[in-house]
Amino acid sequence: MNKRMLAVAPLALVAGLVFAPVSSAAPGGTPAVSCGRLVDVRTLPAGTNLDLLNEAARGLGLREVPTVAGGGCDVAIRTDAYSESTPYLRKGPVVLRAGEYAPRQQYCTDSVSVDGAFTIPGSDGPPVPGLVVFASGCTEEVNPLLV
Repeated sequence: MNKRMLAVAPLALVAGLVFAPVSSAAPGGTPAVSCGRLVDVRTLPAGTNLDLLNEAARGLGLREVPTVAGGGCDVAIRTDAYSESTPYLRKGPVVLRAGEYAPRQQYCTDSVSVDGAFTIPGSDGPPVPGLVVFASGCTEEVNPLLV
C-alpha cells in the first residue's frame, strides 16, 4: 500500500469529523419550551433534599427519577432551524431551554408537567410561576439553532 495514502487517510477522517455539522439528539418536531428557570438535578450539591421533587414527579406519572426540572416553561419554541414550534402536550419527549437561543439545551425522552410554581430545591430563590416540567432521560447538548 502506498505510504502517502496511509498518511492522507487519517487526515481526511479528522477533517471530516472537525467539519461535520453538529446535530441534536432531539428528533425534528420534538416539542421544545423556554423555561424561566431550568435545573439539572444531577448537578445539585450533595445532600440537597430532592424528596418533594421526586414525589411530585412520581405522582404525576413520571416513570423514572427526574434528572431535569423547570419552571415557567410556558413558551413553545423551535426545536431546530428546520422546524416550526411544536406544541408541548404536557408529557412525553421534550426539549428544555432557558430561551430559544440559549447556548445549551436538555433533550429529555420523557416528561410530565403541572401548572404551579417552581423553586430550586435547597435554594432561597423566589418560586417561578407557570408550567412546571419534570423530565427524565435527559441529555445536555448544544442548541442546534446556534450552530
